[in-house]
Amino acid sequence: MSFIIPEYNHPNFEEKYLKNAPDCKTQEVLKDGVSPKGYHALSIYPEYFKVNGKWILGTKSRMDTVCVLRDDHTLDFLEFRNLKKGDRVVVGRTEDGSEGIYVWTKGFLSKEEDLESFAFRSGRSRETAYSVDYDNLYKLLEYEKRNNGYVTLVVGSAISFDRDARKGLANLIQSGYVDSIFCGTETAAFDLERGVFETSWGQKRFKREQNTNENLFDTINLVREYGSIRALVESGKVKDGFIKACIENDVDFVIAATIRDRFGLPETINNVYDAQDEMRKHARKTSTVIMMGAILYTVATGNMTPSYNEINGKIRPVYMYTVDIQEFAVNKLSDRGTLTAVSMVTNIQDFIRNIDRALNE
Repeated sequence: MSFIIPEYNHPNFEEKYLKNAPDCKTQEVLKDGVSPKGYHALSIYPEYFKVNGKWILGTKSRMDTVCVLRDDHTLDFLEFRNLKKGDRVVVGRTEDGSEGIYVWTKGFLSKEEDLESFAFRSGRSRETAYSVDYDNLYKLLEYEKRNNGYVTLVVGSAISFDRDARKGLANLIQSGYVDSIFCGTETAAFDLERGVFETSWGQKRFKREQNTNENLFDTINLVREYGSIRALVESGKVKDGFIKACIENDVDFVIAATIRDRFGLPETINNVYDAQDEMRKHARKTSTVIMMGAILYTVATGNMTPSYNEINGKIRPVYMYTVDIQEFAVNKLSDRGTLTAVSMVTNIQDFIRNIDRALNE
């Protein structure tokens, strides 16, 4: 059976409280990066704004941003820091339509379902059986590939340490199941180190040498000598890996720095806001995001990705998966305001191998 995207149901705008609701109000930004008092901050749910007597659904939104009404009566959703003098920010602290702002929590629910059904899963642990989740994910990824969805992966460094996991992720990229990747400097560098020196953290497979950063830093140094990851890959020195697969298949990757970075790749984005903006470009068009073994990047990505999106002209859920060996890590995202993530407590190396076997064998 193929994956079925649930139908989205708009509110009944003939209801008296919505039909008679006023247009939303705006106030002008007087200084870059400073929102007017009483601004309306977005939630994870679909939100409507009444403009010239018509309710407009906001798309490509994100939690904790503000709505800006443009001169052509379209809506834009900006982080506070991106506000410019003259922008007209929607103001109002109610969500029931009384101020021209309506938060709709039942868009993907049938009449028989209740609001709690919008949260796909809760309370996962290592004792939870995930076979149904795997089966659903296989079908979802096949659906996304057939229907021009946009799949974003958040990848932790554990993927880079396992030969079969690296190969599995590269296979998924080559087969067209991945559209963008977010990771940190060391995740990318470890993958390239394995591709160049056949080591991870200086250690060869089945060898007992002490871990060392020597080859890791030599790898970063080599990339910087060539000027870019692409140039190094095209030189032929990188034999395999998921970064190589991204370059060869034109899959975008965003490498965001952390305060722990000692030595960055040329593509590492060192300014936190620039990195967030680059990640947000992909989050705005993502239809499925899978976050694996990278808790800080997972929370960041989950917070900037809406629970719904308009994909190919259709309003649909954004499917989120968090995968980590620690229960704390996978449940952290739900504590930070993302209700729709399916969490799976498992080794991410095993997880990516299972996905690869199911889709590519």
